[in-house]
Amino acid sequence: MKYILYVLSFFCLLIGGGAWFFYNHSVGLLGVLAALYILWRQEKKPRPLALKLGDGKGKSRVSSQDQADFNKALRDFNAMEGERRSLTDPDLVKTVANMQHVALNFLYYLQQYPDRIPIASHFINYYQDRAVYMIRKYKKLTATGLKTEKVTTSQKRLKQLLSQLDEAYEEQFTQVLDTELTDVDGETAVMAQHLEADGIYEDRRQRTAGRSSSSSLKGSFSRWKKQAADRFDAYTDGTFSSITPELRHKINEERLITAFLAFFLGTFGIHHFYLAKPLRGIACLCFCWTLVPTFLGLRDGIRCYDMTTDEFYYACYLPKYRKF
Repeated sequence: MKYILYVLSFFCLLIGGGAWFFYNHSVGLLGVLAALYILWRQEKKPRPLALKLGDGKGKSRVSSQDQADFNKALRDFNAMEGERRSLTDPDLVKTVANMQHVALNFLYYLQQYPDRIPIASHFINYYQDRAVYMIRKYKKLTATGLKTEKVTTSQKRLKQLLSQLDEAYEEQFTQVLDTELTDVDGETAVMAQHLEADGIYEDRRQRTAGRSSSSSLKGSFSRWKKQAADRFDAYTDGTFSSITPELRHKINEERLITAFLAFFLGTFGIHHFYLAKPLRGIACLCFCWTLVPTFLGLRDGIRCYDMTTDEFYYACYLPKYRKF
């Protein structure tokens, strides 16, 4: 059905645009608007998350077990998304939405670093699986319509456990990051030793000694480690994000620029050139007379505009700047 609507949208754009542009028939504008409306409705529909391993930064080859675990995590995430959309309890909706946001960024992170998948096995094989199970149990109890004490107590217990799972998701993400933070600790310790040998680090400590109480190097690195971990908490509601607050504004600017270029200049593939995908841009230039690039540009523009900052970061921003 999805592809039928895409084809219908394309022909509405083709016929309506032709009637409007070549014959100056105002009714052709209705065809263009109908095409845009169908595209907008299609892109607004929730799509299952589809990620593939192999494009990340992990140096080791992805094993079949890691691939199976990652696929299971994707299935559980999409299953939870399906259950989340039909929830009616506002508190539970907020809790599950936060869990899904953490899980989404966790999966994006694992896609970039597939060698960390074994460390996240407890999250994949237990927490996500149990979360889907409990939300389905809660919905089944709600569907009965019973308000007895036993049913109400069970529902409250499930909500409490799901709230604790919310915290467990964040804790699991932090544990996976511990390996990276430990590596950074080692590198910064070596750098501090070099600076101290050159007299720079010692001078800095002497200048700051009068303003604050002296603390050990270990304590300084512990505080830095906490700050480094806190950068994954960029949202005001406390949910995890793999983007620093400083970078978030730049990514949103790029997202809106890409959406604008795709919507208005997608016929010539300008947005593909902007995203450092010259082959796609050249293909659009070669076939611009067919109106297919125009249709795809409109779709890409709507899609980029509707993306969250994290989705655009992993789908477009990171691949663009990784090439430089």
